[in-house]
Amino acid sequence: MRLMKCCCCIPLRIGVIITGIMFGSCDTILGSIGLIMAIRNEYPMSIHEFFDKLDVRLWVSMFSATLFLMSCGDLLLVYGAVKQRPGYMGPWLLVNFFVGIGTIVTALLSSIAILRIIILYYCMFVVSSYYDELMEERNNS
Repeated sequence: MRLMKCCCCIPLRIGVIITGIMFGSCDTILGSIGLIMAIRNEYPMSIHEFFDKLDVRLWVSMFSATLFLMSCGDLLLVYGAVKQRPGYMGPWLLVNFFVGIGTIVTALLSSIAILRIIILYYCMFVVSSYYDELMEERNNS
């Protein structure tokens, strides 16, 4: 089963591009916030509580680096959709599959994580549908 349109009215290609831009923007902004916190070595109390006895600066820096790497995957997704190359979309699907699993685990800690799971899996369904569409076109030609 696959979608024919994103949000019932937007072509899949445009939906994938919007998805890449949306996730890329969020990953870059959150990575930048983490980097600024690590450079200043100033963190909100909630982050201190979350990491409890761990080195906060190290872990925030690692999360920031991960978010910047994910934003590179988001760029690959946008490039793959623009150039209609499904090979560039595969890594995004794989990485976000694991992010989705990790988010399911944290859904027990935060109610907003449930909304994130719904959005993430819908976007993965859109990207997967467009990926299948491109692969079908490639196999038919």
